[in-house]
Amino acid sequence: MKKIALQYPKIKYPMLLWLMAITACFTACRKEKADVRKDNRANTATRPLSTSRIINLAGYNQVAANGNTLTDPVVRDPNEVGGDRSTGTDFFPKNGYLEKSWQIPQELFGKTEGLEFKFGYIGPSSFGPREFTMPAIRETYNKPMDYYLLPTQMANGLPNYVRVERSVVQPSKADHFKIRIINLTSPITTAVASPRGPIESLVGPVTLTYADGTPVSAQTSNITNEQQTSDYVELPYGSYQFKVLTANGRQVPGASPTDGTFGVIDPPTSTVGISLNGTVTSAKLTFAPMMSYQPGGVYTIVVTPCNFNYLQNSILQASGAFQNAFHIVTDVSAPANTTYCRVQGVNALPGNDQVGFKINGQPLSAGLGYGEASAYSSYIQGDYTIDAVNAAGNVLASISQTFRNNQNYTLWLYPDAAGKAQILFVPNNLSGMVSVGGTPQDGSQGIVTTNYAFNKRFLNFSPDNPYITFTYDNGRPVSANMQPGVLKIGEPYNNEILLFYRAYEVMAYRSAPDVVPGTWARDIEVLKSVSFVANPALYTTPGRDIPIQEPGIYTVALIGRSGAGVPDAEKAKLIIVKHNK
Repeated sequence: MKKIALQYPKIKYPMLLWLMAITACFTACRKEKADVRKDNRANTATRPLSTSRIINLAGYNQVAANGNTLTDPVVRDPNEVGGDRSTGTDFFPKNGYLEKSWQIPQELFGKTEGLEFKFGYIGPSSFGPREFTMPAIRETYNKPMDYYLLPTQMANGLPNYVRVERSVVQPSKADHFKIRIINLTSPITTAVASPRGPIESLVGPVTLTYADGTPVSAQTSNITNEQQTSDYVELPYGSYQFKVLTANGRQVPGASPTDGTFGVIDPPTSTVGISLNGTVTSAKLTFAPMMSYQPGGVYTIVVTPCNFNYLQNSILQASGAFQNAFHIVTDVSAPANTTYCRVQGVNALPGNDQVGFKINGQPLSAGLGYGEASAYSSYIQGDYTIDAVNAAGNVLASISQTFRNNQNYTLWLYPDAAGKAQILFVPNNLSGMVSVGGTPQDGSQGIVTTNYAFNKRFLNFSPDNPYITFTYDNGRPVSANMQPGVLKIGEPYNNEILLFYRAYEVMAYRSAPDVVPGTWARDIEVLKSVSFVANPALYTTPGRDIPIQEPGIYTVALIGRSGAGVPDAEKAKLIIVKHNK
């Protein structure tokens, strides 16, 4: 058989090298395709911003600049499908409405001699703000300005707006934030039909305080309407519940609660209004939001009239009413906290006073009595050695621990079953989040977040009580079978928000893995709800009733010893540690 020779085209050597080079190039340049990520911003255009800002506290939703309308002016019937939605515009792409805070784009100033704004309101409410035109403003790059629009329709003596310079300079200390207060209070002109009485007067000088009524600083105290604006003060970053007090000690309510329940006020006291047992009454608490103030942030608290609801009768029919209230405005947004955490220590070691904690050899606290908690300090994330020392400086216990950024920790010094001192490192959740039913295992667990939390966790540091179940006085367990020095797995906090309706007690039961709640520990004094009120004088000074409890993020801990021969000072007891200020 004759073999057939296969014929291949001849390729010259230079051409072969060229083909090999092209193939190698395509192979080397081939890359995996990156995930395509959708930009969900309403407006993706780059738009440089000026240093001038509109702070809209009056409820305007329409604005025109030099005669050009920037918002959506179409009136829609709210009863129609989609009638509550507006069409986005170039400057307000989200819904076409002027928002609470608007930093004016540079392009609007352009080369004009001034920028004249006309503000208005379109909507179903008859209480909307009156239309007004702001005199022409100019951009001042070296002096960032805020223009606060005020609700003149329900108050006497308020101008349509005020012009206030703001700081864009970050705090001098990297782990601090800056805050100030602006007094734009005004007498309220409208009457209410509340069975509880007329609206109280909250005008005159105001003072910025912590949650317990302690003034923040002399610079933010007794700020008059004439002075208007305080200086900024610097504070360590953390979770705070700031309050605003009048000269006679009355609490000014906060605006914009995340839970609408707290947007209902009792007119004669400005507290949270409720209907209880068929009667319109007061919860005895004035709403003030809890908030995380991060390192590098700059904030303003401004007090001016705000629209609330109040109860006209016990069947929850509500109507609108204005009252002076405080808003929290962010002047400079804090960068992500990638560096700092907050740490405190608690002495739960019976028979040991004047205890201190050292972190990498430097004191966190000193002189802590038995059952006392230290103030917080800031630390940079990293690995640390933690020592608990007595008054003589001798080490009682020591651990090594990693601190992570943007976290809050408590160091608990306590005795183990043998009486040896131990340190338990406990992360705290100050976000206000809590589970509301379901289980995390099957994904059905619901989580809610509030800026007015009544969150409590329970811990056992008593070595003579191997299992403790905490209950309220109705017998319902809230934390079962807590072992000494052992953290609860899963969601550790209980949000007892409804308990401000009635007084209650926290009780300790000696339980067992198969017996809950067990036997009431009569030797451990019950903890009354009023124990969660830090400073009763905050309420009694202006002639108010002491509330059932105060909001906050708390740890309730059983500390001490049980049994015969235990000194009275060391007997088991319940203590409260509050983690927000």
